[in-house]
Amino acid sequence: MYEIELKAHVDDRDTTIAKINSFATYCGAVQKSDTYYKLIADGKKISARIRQEKCVDGKSTADTSDPSSAQGNSHIFLTYKRKELRTDANGAAIEVNDEKECEISDAEPMEALLTDIGFAVSLKKEKSVMGWTYKDAHLELCAVPPLGDFLEIEILSPANDSATVEKYQQELQSLLAMAGIKKEKIEKRYYSDMLREARKETCSTANAE
Repeated sequence: MYEIELKAHVDDRDTTIAKINSFATYCGAVQKSDTYYKLIADGKKISARIRQEKCVDGKSTADTSDPSSAQGNSHIFLTYKRKELRTDANGAAIEVNDEKECEISDAEPMEALLTDIGFAVSLKKEKSVMGWTYKDAHLELCAVPPLGDFLEIEILSPANDSATVEKYQQELQSLLAMAGIKKEKIEKRYYSDMLREARKETCSTANAE
């Protein structure tokens, strides 16, 4: 399956929550702690992620965009994505990701394996997430320190051809409008790039002082 997804900056968290609640079904809140691993092989970057996800409100679901799949209050996922960023004629960005994911019972053996075959930790990220579902879409309001709040909207698709992506792109942008967020708020950059940029700015400011 392919993730067809967009994310956009959220300026007014409370207003956005109220608008989403007016049309979507709330499915819980989680804290997601991500560790990203990177390996350079034959000049190509290969990335993997280990996510530890914990329910924070007693209602949350596993990270599968499927509320019926919840089992227990915490989960660990190993994820590998082939990422692609596409833009429409107006410059709006949509992620089309070929995602391979499985749940694991313990992160430590996988961390040891990744390290031993040459992966190195490249980034750590925290996300506090509220989730909703609407038809075939999954919406997440994410607080990502120190970047701020974002709305992520995702639809899973069995294909990633141009016609399919364009169809879902229109659906995603329609949902964004229903949530009260303007198209201009769509963020093209990946979180990893934004976090690295933020850390560089912090270091530059500290050095200047």
